Amino acid sequence: MKHLPDEIILQIISYLEPPELVLLSHVSRQLLSLSRDNNLWKTLCFAHSVAERRRRRVEAVSDIDPRLAELISAANNISNVFDTSVHDPHAPSAEAQLERNKEKRWEAIRTNWDPSYPGEKVNWYQDFIQRHAPQQLSFFQDAGSVEDEGVRREATGAGILFDDEGLSDKLIAPMDDGSIAIWSAGYASERKGKMVARSQIGMLSNRNSDLDYDTRLSQSQAIMTETGAVECVSIDSTLKKGFFAVQNVLNEVDLNTLQVTARTPYPFSITALSEAHHRTPLTVGTNWTLHLHDSRKKPKAPDATRCELIGGSMDTSFSRLETGDFGGHVSLSQPGALSIMHLPSDREWDGNGDIWVGGRFTSMLNFDRRFFPRLRGTVHSGARLSCLTSLPHPFIPNSLRTNYPPSYLHTARSTPGHTLIVAGEYKGKGSLELYGLSSEPTRSINSSDSRTTRNPQACYQNRQTASSSKLLAVAPQGTRIVFSDGDGNMKWVERDGSTPVRQFNINDLQRRPAIPAQTMSNPLQPNIEPGWGDIVQKIIPTSHPLSSHDASISPFGQSNLTIWTGDGKLGMVGFGGETPFDVDAFEDALEQQVHGGEKVREREYGSEMRRALEMQARELRWLRGYGL
Repeated sequence: MKHLPDEIILQIISYLEPPELVLLSHVSRQLLSLSRDNNLWKTLCFAHSVAERRRRRVEAVSDIDPRLAELISAANNISNVFDTSVHDPHAPSAEAQLERNKEKRWEAIRTNWDPSYPGEKVNWYQDFIQRHAPQQLSFFQDAGSVEDEGVRREATGAGILFDDEGLSDKLIAPMDDGSIAIWSAGYASERKGKMVARSQIGMLSNRNSDLDYDTRLSQSQAIMTETGAVECVSIDSTLKKGFFAVQNVLNEVDLNTLQVTARTPYPFSITALSEAHHRTPLTVGTNWTLHLHDSRKKPKAPDATRCELIGGSMDTSFSRLETGDFGGHVSLSQPGALSIMHLPSDREWDGNGDIWVGGRFTSMLNFDRRFFPRLRGTVHSGARLSCLTSLPHPFIPNSLRTNYPPSYLHTARSTPGHTLIVAGEYKGKGSLELYGLSSEPTRSINSSDSRTTRNPQACYQNRQTASSSKLLAVAPQGTRIVFSDGDGNMKWVERDGSTPVRQFNINDLQRRPAIPAQTMSNPLQPNIEPGWGDIVQKIIPTSHPLSSHDASISPFGQSNLTIWTGDGKLGMVGFGGETPFDVDAFEDALEQQVHGGEKVREREYGSEMRRALEMQARELRWLRGYGL
């Protein structure tokens, strides 16, 4: 075969299945290059996608129940858009024309499935692995584990320090004892997953060494765990600064020295921080207010008197979400700002502002930083929102994929824009919503227009039921969207927000050391019993969505996910045969040398006791159903 042109060899190996292609890549450098052909793996991603497998399964059924014919036609209406028949079936070229039409129809179906955008560089080989390979989970050292004193140290937040290329370098988290811990999180780091630095306890809680150790520790734990805010950490990767919210105080920390450089008090407990950029002020959300924080400006001295809000308004109307400018901040008529997102200020004008705020209220608030604190507009959601994020591409709803020709879809994808992704809870169910922000008015929502969600041409998807429990976090990963729910599940969907890709439960992954190989063919794993075990509170991609690195040539593993769980653990989710890192092996070897494996046995005993208590709780729940 070495004398054949590459095009012929590529055509031959296109008939191989993914496991066979992986084995072929070990034969020679030439076959390695050909077996990693990007278009080949893109075709495999499409062929193994849930939508394509469902379509082929429907077409293969010959005896369809007539009662389901209309439903199947509606679910597979894309097949009716492309006519494969020929004008004259008795013509000599009819058979060849029929084959060409089928090929055009297949290509059109693949184009409609394609989740990428013009100009976007995607490594489809990595994308296929992240869609179908076994998932792996590794936990960072000493986060949520028991230390020498027998005390369990938990992380109370998480943030990532990115390098100049937009890839993760360090994982930074405040701990429940008031300290700050830093772990190595770089792809090529030999110490990946290990703690590399830690500040003194009580630093964030402002409990100095003049107190004895036990008092400082107990007071710090009470202070650090009082509010329970998820978005309490924001890292400025350019200036190497970290912002940590503790109760009503914003701590600014120099990450090079791990020293607090400024403390800024706010009138109420801080519930959300925006992403930190050195050129734009940080947006700080409290229970009742929103503020712009400029680190270059010295904080004002605290007033002698403290204002207290008594009897908040019960009005559900959002016409009074902003009641005026009180010292340059926004006063909310309803409490609970839980997530704040900044959009790039250099994007093309889409009729909206730069700041989006979501929380326990049922509308998203939109502000233009130039006119802050004036409210620019709102977008009604109806759900109680937990997390906001965005994609640097326009939102393409399913209606554009199924009811229009590919040329119209290509025009929509080529239009500059962003997608606003929202996760939360609506009537007890997990809600995933997507809104298009585009310079094309017919494809974009506008927060200043009260009829935003009444526009039939606006590209948005409101209240997509994504889970049986509340959604806690959402983030983009590759050509997919990943979110977590209150049952411990992590689920991946296509960028349309509804087509499933894969899912797993972190409690299953912690109990089992390995994932069965059948995950390659059936990535949708069953869930454990809802309401038990750990949950994922925050998901942070290890590569920044707006980074400058080329994702199509980046080494595998640079697009993993960092998670922060409800048990105060910090982990990294990867895909493939190997775990992202192995801290346990390092710890076990060290403990065997120093303590003879005593801590290993303690950890195993703790895991067994937890499983026993969970089993007992399930039995009690079962008996309670019989009135016992």
